[in-house]
Amino acid sequence: MKYKYFLFDWDGSLADTLPILFSGFKKIFANYDIQVTNKVIGKEVIGDWGGPERLGISDSEKFFAELETEVLDKLNTVKLNQGVFELLSQIKQNGGKIGVVTASRKRWVKGSLRKNGLRELVDVFLGKEDVEYVKPDPEGVLKALEIMRGKPEEAIMIGDNEKDIMAGRRAGVDTGIYFPSRYEEYYVRDKQLCLGANYVIQDFGEMEKFL
Repeated sequence: MKYKYFLFDWDGSLADTLPILFSGFKKIFANYDIQVTNKVIGKEVIGDWGGPERLGISDSEKFFAELETEVLDKLNTVKLNQGVFELLSQIKQNGGKIGVVTASRKRWVKGSLRKNGLRELVDVFLGKEDVEYVKPDPEGVLKALEIMRGKPEEAIMIGDNEKDIMAGRRAGVDTGIYFPSRYEEYYVRDKQLCLGANYVIQDFGEMEKFL
């Protein structure tokens, strides 16, 4: 295999959570009379716990509690993106190691991870509560590699967001931006393709070349 260690973001990468999260964020922001677009959410809020404050929310803890009430049940039953289960199964069959590094709280992920049969495939699962600094800080990527006893030059980080790519690059690993055409609803295409990722991935089936 080209890589021994495969690190993945969860929201919008392995799991098809973006419709749930973007809708949830819009609804809670609207409760505070703040109107936001998908592009603003994608740039300022997704994966960034300080984002709501920058957009005018004074009590971010209350904001995220309301968001969790809105989205938690949906997140725990969300489906995987196409090709994810097959890819991760093949990585394990080939002797690779898999880490999930997310900025989300682990309880937002655990249910779906289990229901989609990934818990047995994932070697390391790190959430917001496992690190001092979430992505784009490289702490989570480096911690996952340390637990798996991997080296940066043997690893790749896959995510759908600028913060994932920045974290991977700062950790010294290769990176891949997951950007299927439908994500143009959430992110600015030109910006996503200019993040400096080693690979642009539109379908997880394309990653067979790494195996």
